[in-house]
Amino acid sequence: MRARWIASLLLAFAAPVFAADTISVPMPRLGLDDLFAEEGVVDVAVSPTGRYLSAIARTRDSDVLVLFDIKTGEHKALTKMGRKDIGSRYDAYMSTIYWKSDDLMLFRVEIHQAKNVKVKDFTSGDFRRLGNRLFSITRDGKNTTRMLADNRNSELAWALDLGKILSLLARDPEHILMVVDGMDGRSLFKVNVRTGMGEVVIHADPDIIDWWLDLEGKPVVQVEVSRGYLRFYRQDDSKKWKLYYKVRLREIRDENDYTPIGPSNQDGKFYVLARPEGTQRRGVYLYDLKTESFGDVVADNPSYDLFAATVSRDGTHLLRYCYIADVRICELNDAKKNEYMKSLRKYFNDSVNVYVVDSSDDNQTWLMYIEGPNEPPSYYWYRLSDSKIQRVGYVQEAMSNKQLPTASTLRYTARDGVKLSGYLTLPPGAANATQLPLVMYPHGGPEVRDRLSFDLYAQYFASLGYAVFQPNFRGSDGFGRQFAESGYGQWGRAMQDDISDALATLVEKKIVDPNRVCIVGASYGGYAALAGATLTPDLYKCVVAIAGIADLQDFLNTRRKLHGSDSELYAYWKRQIGDPETDAVRIAAVSPAQHVDAIKAPILLVHGDDDQIVLYNQSKDMKKLLDKSGRPTQLIKLEDEGHSGWSDENERLVMNAIAEFLKAKIGPGYKAEEKP
Repeated sequence: MRARWIASLLLAFAAPVFAADTISVPMPRLGLDDLFAEEGVVDVAVSPTGRYLSAIARTRDSDVLVLFDIKTGEHKALTKMGRKDIGSRYDAYMSTIYWKSDDLMLFRVEIHQAKNVKVKDFTSGDFRRLGNRLFSITRDGKNTTRMLADNRNSELAWALDLGKILSLLARDPEHILMVVDGMDGRSLFKVNVRTGMGEVVIHADPDIIDWWLDLEGKPVVQVEVSRGYLRFYRQDDSKKWKLYYKVRLREIRDENDYTPIGPSNQDGKFYVLARPEGTQRRGVYLYDLKTESFGDVVADNPSYDLFAATVSRDGTHLLRYCYIADVRICELNDAKKNEYMKSLRKYFNDSVNVYVVDSSDDNQTWLMYIEGPNEPPSYYWYRLSDSKIQRVGYVQEAMSNKQLPTASTLRYTARDGVKLSGYLTLPPGAANATQLPLVMYPHGGPEVRDRLSFDLYAQYFASLGYAVFQPNFRGSDGFGRQFAESGYGQWGRAMQDDISDALATLVEKKIVDPNRVCIVGASYGGYAALAGATLTPDLYKCVVAIAGIADLQDFLNTRRKLHGSDSELYAYWKRQIGDPETDAVRIAAVSPAQHVDAIKAPILLVHGDDDQIVLYNQSKDMKKLLDKSGRPTQLIKLEDEGHSGWSDENERLVMNAIAEFLKAKIGPGYKAEEKP
């Protein structure tokens, strides 16, 4: 099996990118085994000249580093990392590749404890073998060197992560900068990629967490965490570190409005992604470290927040900046290359998210990560000179030759006239079907947003034969500050109405059967699911709340105790939900735990018992209330799991439980197979 899979990857460039699509053999739908398969392409990289491409191919028991010569068509496997090469108590994985030059690559190896080994059985020597390691390898595969392996330096004591590159130092052909987390804190090493030997650039400090580097690789900003604050320091004229910005850790929200992008060629100026005071949307700015001020906006969008950008290697300009409309859209500074990007999106029917993950120095060869509702996550190679595109491989090879759903944007108007949108995913073969069973699937946050993407849960629900709708209700992020803030104080009110109005639109269009609708959500989406059960009990035949907020008053009390009554983050949650001291009645009116007697639909609760964001007691206490009222309820408690990022085993357990719940409560999906 391994040999066949590697051979198929090696031959990828010899076949048309969509050759498999012409085969008329009936294809099965995606199943859990496909969604959680290990075999596939882990990472790709292109050499500086664009001539060579490398990829990590994962099999069940090993990872293989593969090299392609684009000019000659030759390809070969350079090296392999067996899952048990480090020992039976460990699992080893290749994770990332970089090209330092056309003759030399770097690759990272991650070493984890084996799934069947308990941490308590590890000795101190066993622990020292865990973590990440970085290797260089010559293009011919003959010389492999582990970085920092032979160094004898106290800063390396108990440093388990020896695989993090801070800079490839494009202007230095022999060295890279590596971040090392040792017993005494984080330090910065300059490492020779040929010998693996390194020297300390900045000594260990337990408070330092990051540096911003100029074009020469010299730190110009130092970021530290100390005494409850995130602090930013810049170098003054005497080269001493001067504090210029700080924020309390407990006041940091998920969406940071001050994020470094890269250095400019102008002394003391750095490209940042930010939303300065008084602006509606995030944009790219050239921040002046000397004057500690934002200049004019470099790039923005009149309708959407920017969330990513890339600076040219010489720091003279932005290469591209990205926002989310219905999919990820990246605009390029070069007008001609921007037309290439538009053509790429059109090639995929403007329904995929395109990520340029690597490019040649002349920016004529791109490696892209592409995914969408009808495009399983894949890596592609693209040459601009002749517009040639080839799939390198699927992230999960099992997803090839499978029936996939169709998805589209649905724009609708809320009852108060607000224009909204969301994403409708239809089961395979159901593009023209009517009266479909529906999973209403509101996102978490609530200040995040959905888009057309290869969403794991949406894909699975659709494979079971259910239509899926993901609404971007008011309060969602990405549409500007005003739209996000329009959700403040609207939990269970206008935000919930937006979800209900989406359902009404789908019913009016005869797309869904109003008698076969289930609402499923996680985090804020879990609250929305429970609010749907209590505030609009006639709309849903079943409810799934994953890490959902059931008691708003209790949630606010927890935030106050965690962050402090005078913190900005607690103030944020009061703006979102209400002030428990002055708005208690208003909060109770939309708190699901206060309205259990209104519930008509059966409820499935899912929660990790180590969740530090929405505490497990939210679901546990809701289960007690539901049991007391005689409502049919099930609670799945996930041992040692947090708010998200669960193990594959538990993720599969939850998805399978939801599938059984849906089938029992709203019936089988459209042309559902016995074992999807």
